[in-house]
Amino acid sequence: MEPLKIVLCSHEGEEFFDLLDDVPGVTITRCERDEIHLHTADVDIFYGHPTVELVESAPNLKWIQAPSAGVEFVATIPALANADVLLTNTRGAHGPSIGEHTMALLLAMTRYIPDSVRQQDQRIFDRSVLYRKCREVGGMTMGIIGFGALGRGIAQRALGMEMNVIAVDAQAIEATGLIDEVWPVSRLADLLRESDVVVVATPYTAETHHLLNAERLAMMKKDGYLIVVSRGGIVDEDALVAAMKEGHLAGAALDVTKPEPPLPDSPLWDCPRLLLTPHTAGASARKERRVVEIFRDNILRFQKGEPLINLVDKKRGY
Repeated sequence: MEPLKIVLCSHEGEEFFDLLDDVPGVTITRCERDEIHLHTADVDIFYGHPTVELVESAPNLKWIQAPSAGVEFVATIPALANADVLLTNTRGAHGPSIGEHTMALLLAMTRYIPDSVRQQDQRIFDRSVLYRKCREVGGMTMGIIGFGALGRGIAQRALGMEMNVIAVDAQAIEATGLIDEVWPVSRLADLLRESDVVVVATPYTAETHHLLNAERLAMMKKDGYLIVVSRGGIVDEDALVAAMKEGHLAGAALDVTKPEPPLPDSPLWDCPRLLLTPHTAGASARKERRVVEIFRDNILRFQKGEPLINLVDKKRGY
């Protein structure tokens, strides 16, 4: 039997690609995105974000392993939804790092860390204002939109900080041991009104585009916080800036935007009480290893004809 040809076309996890060296029955080739066309004739398994050409012109392509949890590229490749090609993602790899980053963003806002850093840059050491503003997160209610692997990773850490956690999800999710009940999305308004902190951890799809618009942002507590760590486009950023400038919300933190990065003239750069991090919530060496471990596990499953983990519903986009 001919070995399966695997093409690695992503730098995600590359420090741990040697974990694939002992996988039998495969040949592994690395390529850059502009070199994908050189491998369409004989690729069996593709690791990376595919192109239209790959999906439409690779006769042997059987499976695409996305190196990310998000698979927004499905919407840009119509043929993929109906193609006889499996699609998996690395759901679960990012939960710990994104959970930690979420709490870091929240604590940065409640403890006014950016203000202190700005003072330091100016050689100022003045607590007269900041001392009266700082808040504790213990006892606050965190509402998480999307209770998949990311949402659970965030909830675990919030509970460790003695926060109350509620959540909504598009799918019916049973009690997880973290919270008693995951509400349907039809109760999003309840979550927004009850939460001191709202965290966006849901995939970006046609259904979640501008899910948090001006009307829904207005439902949040005036002294509440908004944190976005999954994908840009779920929050109407223009509406968010308008709300912040009007004094609504104590703070907002975005690790992801749409477009990304924000345009040079984007109002996000100068928005009051808004903190930006450059899509680093999922970053960590341990996450990089987990991504490759998931891929390796799936290769072995694929060879044995066993069900793959993290199989994506291509028509739903997650």
